[in-house]
Amino acid sequence: MYRFSNTVIGFLNLFTLLASIPIIGAGLWMARSSTTCANFLQTPLLVIGFVVLVISLAGFIGACFHVACALWLYLVVMLLLIGTLMGLTLFGFAVTSRGGGVEVPGRAYREYRLEDYSPWLRNRINDPRYWNTIRSCILGSRTCAKLASWTPLDYIQRDMTPIQEKQIYECM
Repeated sequence: MYRFSNTVIGFLNLFTLLASIPIIGAGLWMARSSTTCANFLQTPLLVIGFVVLVISLAGFIGACFHVACALWLYLVVMLLLIGTLMGLTLFGFAVTSRGGGVEVPGRAYREYRLEDYSPWLRNRINDPRYWNTIRSCILGSRTCAKLASWTPLDYIQRDMTPIQEKQIYECM
């Protein structure tokens, strides 16, 4: 049984090791872009890619070459990683729990109001530092160039989400 479990752990870690390479590649590819949106995602992608690479390398070495300390390191780091992901998930639910949106008659989407969300999230969005990052992302997305050719009738006939309406407001 010992050899079988080590073989399974070795193959799973080889798979995650190979999967981390495209994640790191995506982070490096985003470094070519100068937009704020790409820069916002670049660092987390690189960190996640390298963490997955190191963890899976430790698990692979520990399982395939019978290195007990590498397997213990792998176990402890995976436990911390699972705990962190569970904490982030619970935090996300807590911050957005009341923001389910309200039905809008005649529209295919729901209307979301900032007041429905937690005070932490409201303060974060209302903070000019964070909003300026979001705003520069919207302005750099070529949305404004597309809207320049719209007529007043287009604004009425198009079925836009609140996010799209906010983009229009930022373009003007």
